[in-house]
Amino acid sequence: MSDPAPRRRRADAARNVEHIVLAARELFAEQGARAQLGSIARHAGVAEATLYRHFASKEELIHAVVERRFDEDVQPVIQNALRDADPWRAVVAMLGVVPTVAEVEQGTFAAAGNPAMFLGLASRYFESFAVVLRRAQQAGVVRADLTPEDLPRLTTMLVGAQSLGTDPDTIMAGTALCEGPSGDGWRRYLALLLDALRPAAATALPPLR
Repeated sequence: MSDPAPRRRRADAARNVEHIVLAARELFAEQGARAQLGSIARHAGVAEATLYRHFASKEELIHAVVERRFDEDVQPVIQNALRDADPWRAVVAMLGVVPTVAEVEQGTFAAAGNPAMFLGLASRYFESFAVVLRRAQQAGVVRADLTPEDLPRLTTMLVGAQSLGTDPDTIMAGTALCEGPSGDGWRRYLALLLDALRPAAATALPPLR
């Protein structure tokens, strides 16, 4: 007869990881970079040693939180976009999902000291986005001179718009970047960007350097 104890330990470990990641998501949302691992462990109802047994560093825990959000919110959009019979709708969905996630997880990203930790997730997203882009260009609904190399820059532009306030004086002075994200104002610039992607009124783009 097999010993049920190892199975119980694995189940307990999985529950602990779940509690830690959810607690981290909540505290990063509330406190951003100020959230400490000890506070996260207490919020999760586990010992700090238990947290470190699963996550050796704050960076590992941050990555786990973002990866969970990716699996929950980004991956379904990717799958739907790849299957969508409407190539333009697929492009709109792909452009909108990352700023939506960045808006929700702004505290987690603020706590991340090294954005390079998310390169693997970004590669998964942009590889799929390139497929969606090619299909939209073949259908004639997106300008032909847009390249997959443009996609990270366009996405960064939309995410960056969250860090700007709405007061022209503070934007011109460069102080709006210190005020924190400004909610869903990025949607205004997404609408402008989508118009720019349409081929009808497009003018030739300068070469990408």
